[in-house]
Amino acid sequence: MKTTQYVRQEKAIAAADSGGIRERWLWGLRLLRDPDAFTPGSSQLKPGRADELVKAATAAGLKLTVREIQFRLQCARAYPTEVQITNAGSQFEGWTDLRSAGFPPIDAPEGEPPADHRTVAEREKAMARALLDLVGDQGALFPASDFEPTTTPLKDLVAYAESMEELTGRFAERDRKRRDYLTELIEAADGDLSVTWHEAQSRLVPDEDLPEAEQPAA
Repeated sequence: MKTTQYVRQEKAIAAADSGGIRERWLWGLRLLRDPDAFTPGSSQLKPGRADELVKAATAAGLKLTVREIQFRLQCARAYPTEVQITNAGSQFEGWTDLRSAGFPPIDAPEGEPPADHRTVAEREKAMARALLDLVGDQGALFPASDFEPTTTPLKDLVAYAESMEELTGRFAERDRKRRDYLTELIEAADGDLSVTWHEAQSRLVPDEDLPEAEQPAA
């Protein structure tokens, strides 16, 4: 189970100066939707998962208990939408008050979508992956390691394409020269591909026609 993002959010909770309701709720949402946290079909955390999160927080100098984890999950289950947690934050001064009240029901507008627990960076990364899935094989034409789809302007793609075209052109010219030379060698060998390169070159340019410095060794 990856705990890095949980620790980052725990730091945000520790720094919160407005009661920390929303921060704890987001933490709970992340855990509630973490496929590594629960056995399919079960509402209980897998054995050892809570202890793992407590250990990670402790290692970062943060205080977290198993009981607190259960409260955050309870909050996430009670308020799955943004509207609900916003209303909870307006009705209760802080996390302790909301927790003591037992996370009372709060209505959500019909059709209100579930809240997104991801950070901005995580959402942008997901958008980038979705774009690459959309363009399919064409996505490989511009390496994602160099071009972030959500931030890269088209002018950068133009510059990259032009530089690749120039490089490809140089390689294409070298390929053409290589093929022309090979064709001459094959013709000199009368099409016999068992003839060695040296022998074919000798037939192509007889030794006596070569400058002295290029004469083959005896």
